[in-house]
Formats: sequence, structure tokens, C-alpha cells
Amino acid sequence: MPIGGAVRAAVEAAPKRAQEDGMNRIRRSFVGLAAAVFLAGTAGGAPLGIDHRHTDIAALTAAQIERAKATLHVAYAHTSHGSQLTDGMTGLVGFANGGGGGLALPADIFAWNDGGAGGALDLHDYAMDGDVGYYPDWVNHTRAYLDDPAHADVNVVVWSWCGQMGDKYAAGTLNSEYLQPMAVLEQSYPHVVFVYMTGHVDIWDDADNKAACQAIRNWCATGDRVLYDFNDIEHYDPDGTYYPYVNDDCGVYDSASGAQIGNWATEWQDSHVEGVDWYVCDSAHSEPLNANRKAYAAWHLWCRLAERIQPSAPTVTPASRVYAAAGAAGQRLAVAATGPWTATSGAPWLAISGGAAGTGAGTVTFAVAPNAGAARTATIAVSGGGATGTFTACQWPASPFAGLAADGDVDGDGAAEIAIYNPATGTWLLALTTGAHWRFAWGGASFMPVPADYNGDG
Repeated sequence: MPIGGAVRAAVEAAPKRAQEDGMNRIRRSFVGLAAAVFLAGTAGGAPLGIDHRHTDIAALTAAQIERAKATLHVAYAHTSHGSQLTDGMTGLVGFANGGGGGLALPADIFAWNDGGAGGALDLHDYAMDGDVGYYPDWVNHTRAYLDDPAHADVNVVVWSWCGQMGDKYAAGTLNSEYLQPMAVLEQSYPHVVFVYMTGHVDIWDDADNKAACQAIRNWCATGDRVLYDFNDIEHYDPDGTYYPYVNDDCGVYDSASGAQIGNWATEWQDSHVEGVDWYVCDSAHSEPLNANRKAYAAWHLWCRLAERIQPSAPTVTPASRVYAAAGAAGQRLAVAATGPWTATSGAPWLAISGGAAGTGAGTVTFAVAPNAGAARTATIAVSGGGATGTFTACQWPASPFAGLAADGDVDGDGAAEIAIYNPATGTWLLALTTGAHWRFAWGGASFMPVPADYNGDG
């Protein structure tokens, strides 16, 4: 039966009747809280909530999308209901390429894959087994995944529900098996953003479903937490009409466990143009329009997260080194990073010979060419995640003592050490190119220098 005329009036009047329902009244009050608190969530230290208000895909700019793809490395775990998000994201690529929704963005801008190949968003789908309803499995899977060096670049973890959320609320375990374990993970992995999620709607368990969602929303509003409100999106059509009693297939009911009076998704699809206003895609247990909107909200989530996550520069060790004019081969830099990186040299004489790109920890090998001219300096830049770490090489000028040990080469490795002398104490401090330091007394304040030809050069 279409939702029109008297039926639509009845649906829109339902929230007034629902004021007698304590759970619905709590939910209504949360909308104001979300507007006041969650919408302020772009800065670190404030909560961030993504819901039906974040389903305008045309509101995102190409720059925001590209920043998200350059910054985020997402691990997403889910079962069937959670696939609505990624199936919607897959369909969005072609929809946007065809100008659907009035979009005029570069081709494949919404592309995603595991690894981020070709400039796509790096999203590992089905990264961990199961869904967040299986405790403690989901916690153990998360730790095993993040502790694997192969996943050192991951900075966002998202777990989706299936149908257990309301049951956990009713059993009193939502806090102990979901909220608190997530908080512990946040403390254990401070470099990772853990995205909380509400579960899908359930008309046959309406009261517990709504109460569980509200508990999750309240929890996320009290700290620097991120919420993807899966449930909230299912209560609204694209025109902003709110349906208090819905099921996961977008069916609309006259009351909790009551009679079905329509389906907001199929009716909206029937009254709009496919390929222009919406697109066909897989949508487990539901309609394509539902997955469309989940995808739109997901991209709002990625873009907002990219604003919160400040990329850290890869660490390069050593940070600098001084070389003799004779040059040096087989030099090595140790790189520590949280994601993919590339190394580039700023001068031909400082030539990278291996490890020009990597992910996480790695080694860059390079050579310093002989110097026949003046003293010179160049850098190797290691860039990743929008930030850069550098290594600086300084090389002595050509010396008349060619063939001899380098001036200032104390440890015989062919590279000069930095030396500082303190005449007040008669102490030398040598910073070796190996990273060690020597400190020793040689001379004193009362010592007198004696000029002489000590190297026999006349």
C-alpha cells in the first residue's frame, strides 16, 4: 500500500502518539543532543556522529574525498547487514561516474579496495571474522589484526552489528560486551580510531532496539568517540520524513509489531529516476536506496575522519650524517611509519639504490658519490600519510689528502665525525657516525699549543 494521503498523514502523526512511549521520547531528545554535540565533532577531542543528516553526497568536495583517500586505512568487519555499506560504496562509483545525483567529480573518485591501489580508498572489507555481536571473539580478532605488522598502517577500525544489539541490551550486557571493550581498545591502540555503530532496526524488538541505540549514542556523546548511526539512517527517507516504526527492509508499520502500511524505500525508488536520483546495488535484507544512503553517510564519515586524523611524519634514523669527500656506498636509513611511504633524493650525488617505497618499517639504501668540488648538502625525503621525514647528508669538499683517511675520521669508516673541544675542561666530545659517542680528556686549560708540521706536507 503506498504511503500517501491518509496513510502518510497517519505515519507523520505517529511521532505525536509515540510521545507516550518513553523510549521514543528519549530518542527524540537525542536528536537535539546530536545537533548540539555531534555536529561539532570535526575537531579532535569532541564526539563525531554520522547519521541521516549526513547523506547528501553532493555536499562533499573532491578535495575532501581525496584527502580521505590519502589519509585513511580502514579495517571493516561485518556480516550480512553490514555489507549494505560497502555494497553501496561499490555501486556509488558507477553512479557518480555517470553524473547521478548531479555529481560532476573526477572519474572513479569514490573507488575503494584493499590496499588503496590506483589512488582508491584503502578499505579492507571483511578484515576480521564475524560481527561485533560475538564477544569476546570480536575483541580478540581486533587485537590479532592490529598486532600483525602487516596491518601497521591501519588507522580506522569499524565493526558492524547483525541482530544481537537489542538482545544484549535486554540481557544487560551491552556495556560489558560492547561499550567497555571498545573503550579498552581505544586505550590500547591510541593511533587507531574505533568507529562505534548502532545496529539495524527491528520492528519485532522495537523497544529494546531503540533503547540499545540510545545507550550507544549517549556513550559516544560523552567522549572523543565516533559513531556511525546505521539505525538512524533507516528511519528517514531522502526527503527527511521520519518513520518511527520500520523494519530492516524499510517496511513501515503503524506501531511496534503492528501492521505494515508501506515501504519508504521502494515507494521513493518508484517515484524517482534510477541512475539519476538513486542507483541499483546489492543491499542485504533491504532495498538499494537504503544501501545508497549508507554509502553516502560512509563517505561523510571518511571525510570527517580525515579532518580529525593528523598524519604523523615517518621517522628516519639517522636524521643526518657527515661524509668524506671520497663518498660512501651501502649506506642505510631505518624508516618507521604507520602506513605506505616513498623515499626520494634531492640530489643526483645522493642516490637511492634500494627500498624507495614501503609500508610500516623498512630500510632505504643509498650511496654518496665522491665530491670533487665544494662542500655540499642534500636530503632524502621519506613521505607518507601527508607528512614527511628527512635525512640530511653533508659532504666535505675535495681534499688535497686524497687516498688518506678522511679528515676527522676517528673510527675508520670513511666518514668524518663531529668533534667538540671544551678548553675549560680539556674534554673532547666525538659524535661517531655509528651513533655512539666518545668523551675523553686531552689537554687542559694550561696546555700550550706547539706549532709543527705533523703530517709532513711541508
